[in-house]
Amino acid sequence: MPLSQSHHKAASIDQLRRRYILLFASYISSLTLLLMGFYHLFSADLSLQLLLFSAALALLLISIWFHRSQQLRLACSLVAFFALFFVLLLVWHGGSQNTALYWVFPVPLILFGLLGAQAGIIMNLLMFAGLVFLLFGPELHQARYATAEVARFLASFSTVLAVGWINEHFRERSHHSMSVLQHSKEQQANTDVLTSLANRRFLEDVLPEHTKQQPELFFPMAVVMADIDHFKHINDSFGHDQGDLVLQQAALLFRQKLRTQDICCRYGGEEFLLMLPKTSLQDAVRVADKIRAAIAQKRLLPQHPDLVITGSFGVAEATAAEDIPAAIKRADQQLYLSKANGRNQVN
Repeated sequence: MPLSQSHHKAASIDQLRRRYILLFASYISSLTLLLMGFYHLFSADLSLQLLLFSAALALLLISIWFHRSQQLRLACSLVAFFALFFVLLLVWHGGSQNTALYWVFPVPLILFGLLGAQAGIIMNLLMFAGLVFLLFGPELHQARYATAEVARFLASFSTVLAVGWINEHFRERSHHSMSVLQHSKEQQANTDVLTSLANRRFLEDVLPEHTKQQPELFFPMAVVMADIDHFKHINDSFGHDQGDLVLQQAALLFRQKLRTQDICCRYGGEEFLLMLPKTSLQDAVRVADKIRAAIAQKRLLPQHPDLVITGSFGVAEATAAEDIPAAIKRADQQLYLSKANGRNQVN
């Protein structure tokens, strides 16, 4: 069965969240860097001006590239690596009046938002290691930071790092748990209780969305309507519990004979609907006939080995998502033709 609507919605919402964080971080940061660059434009510190203007330009170029390519994951990684490099360079320089350490604090949260808990903690730990190396290395940095200031900064930064990771880690776990729960509810709503096949709700509410989103994976698609012959007689003669067993055995046989990508639904009562993606009408007729022969050969009621149960089939073809309802109707008409001609056949 295709992925549930909840998984698609969850993935879409997470991508939207990362997109907003990416654009916010890019635009606000580039604007801040530009303003700071112009503020220090006439100062004597040319290296700081170059650092600020270059960083603003780099962020703007990444933003422009993202708008043209729409490669969200790669753009997030680029901004993350840029943030890591810029922070280390700024701390090495010292910034205006050695205030660079104050500008480091927002970066861990941005990295977690862009990369998630796992990649975010790796990038943040790399940044933390780089900062420790710069601040405690022998004359590695251009700036001069007081020992007490460095100690307070590292303690505060470690706290921000830990809280940021805890928040992102449990946010992802909660997000995953809610997605799994919603997926389970959708499966229950879209699954026939007796046969564990997809039900009519799945056929009418879920499948059309998938076929419209990715038509190249489905069409041409064969539509096969199947019906257990004389099912009312089975119920009347052996009881409804035995009739239910026949439906369960038939559903199991369908799953065994169909491909992984094929979809089998309990359409109603003793009727089943088979959806065969990327299958022509002629191939579908051959598949249906093999299943018809398998049903006739298999004893669907083991307690009554002399009882031969058969099925009738109708086949049609859909070439687009909009054609599926009409194809189902044509397959149903072909099914009735099979029954009218004596049952246990394919039309």
